[in-house]
Amino acid sequence: MDRGFQALSRAVAESERLVWLTGAGLSVASGIPAYRTGPEAVWDRMVTEWGTNARFRRDPLAWWREFWLGLHDLDPRGRRPNLGHDAITTLVGGRPGHVVVTQNVDALHARSGVRAAQLIEIHGRHGLYRCTEAGCRGFFEPATDAEVDLAVVARGEIPTCGVCGAPVRPLVLLFDETYDSHPFYRADEAFRALERADAIVFVGTSHAVGVTEIAQQMAARRRIPAFHVNIAPYEHQGFGRAAMIDVIGRAEELLPRLLR
Repeated sequence: MDRGFQALSRAVAESERLVWLTGAGLSVASGIPAYRTGPEAVWDRMVTEWGTNARFRRDPLAWWREFWLGLHDLDPRGRRPNLGHDAITTLVGGRPGHVVVTQNVDALHARSGVRAAQLIEIHGRHGLYRCTEAGCRGFFEPATDAEVDLAVVARGEIPTCGVCGAPVRPLVLLFDETYDSHPFYRADEAFRALERADAIVFVGTSHAVGVTEIAQQMAARRRIPAFHVNIAPYEHQGFGRAAMIDVIGRAEELLPRLLR
């Protein structure tokens, strides 16, 4: 058993306030392609300017047809949590100070059984849709798949809000938006949890988005343990190799070992 895993095991067992910060790599074993690594990575096929609110407003129908439905052709609702998700669910159970902050929009942590109070989906959730009119009730109370007919896109129509009739869009964080752009993201709670954490465990993330950078800065400033659970060593230049503890392997294999 390597030193990184031993250190992680101690931190999970001893920390009263621990944050699991999970990324796309955790869901690969559930059949969902990673965004930035691997031959099927979604990022390899994505043009960043399409994933913006500005582009959506310019042509909502094209955005739905060419970008969201055309590029995101998988259906996370048909996927199942894997052993990595289930291990995290078990590990945070009974530890109210432990929090899962996920970049994933696949809802697999929720389906695995992480309590809502301990789960922050900071990038949103696939299958939820919000009105584009900020003052509408449909902005604050997202609609579900059962309430939004995406089949209209194929007929050249834009999915609309059942409250006011304005266009709707997926409840996901886009590249030109901030974490406080919608209350569902619970950004304040996420950053408070990171500010109070005894340790931070990064699982399956490429460390390429804002929340991971903020988490790394907090870990460095407060000098708390930070773990990188992934299939390749940590190489991000903004934090420093020495400050991150590598735990190399597949999350669905490594995390269940913590239960033993």
